[in-house]
Amino acid sequence: MRNVIIACETVKDELELAMKQTSCNYPVVWINSEFHIDPNLLRTKLQEEIDNVKDADNILLVYGCCGNAVIGLKASTADLVFPRTDDCISMVLCQPNQKFERKKATYFLTKGWIESPKSLIKEYQNAIKRYGEKKTKRIFQVMLKHYNYLMLIDTGAYNIDEYYDKASHIAQITDLNLFVEKGGIWLIKKLLTGPYDNDFCYIKKGDTVKISHFNYPYDEKFHQSTFLF
Repeated sequence: MRNVIIACETVKDELELAMKQTSCNYPVVWINSEFHIDPNLLRTKLQEEIDNVKDADNILLVYGCCGNAVIGLKASTADLVFPRTDDCISMVLCQPNQKFERKKATYFLTKGWIESPKSLIKEYQNAIKRYGEKKTKRIFQVMLKHYNYLMLIDTGAYNIDEYYDKASHIAQITDLNLFVEKGGIWLIKKLLTGPYDNDFCYIKKGDTVKISHFNYPYDEKFHQSTFLF
């Protein structure tokens, strides 16, 4: 059984660790994190990469719903499998057999998001060059007025101490209260190995992703299998 992975660069460290721990050597197509700016652009890019896949049985998408970016994708070249989660944040914070509840008024950070070309700190630096520090601070206070907390997620895929310092800098800029939350990569590892139960959406070749696929639990019988490496 041949599998191909399509993944966002923001979860590169987590996916590479999961692949190492599961001895997985599937080919990976990396998608630039800047496509997250517009779900429509991301959907178009994902469909393009799906259409380009050759001779695969399954395409493993390391994406959640991501602002409905996956809704409307067609499994044109192989079956599609992806976690039934809102996004990569819930992907690394959720726990097995537990309903995930996102902490309110919280802005989430991982190494991938801190290093993203559109990270808060890089956007802040760009804004200072354009507007000056005083005006930029006012702009960011308005942008983040509905947030009280800044959560740095320790996924176990990077040195949390190094990124705590960077997150602290972001917290100072935005006047948010910083704290660290333990996450993990169990769901990404399960995506690589199976079984594909109610934690996943499984879209047969020729079918299209619908918003109903994210209903939990899903009524239809899911394909369940464990891949051998």
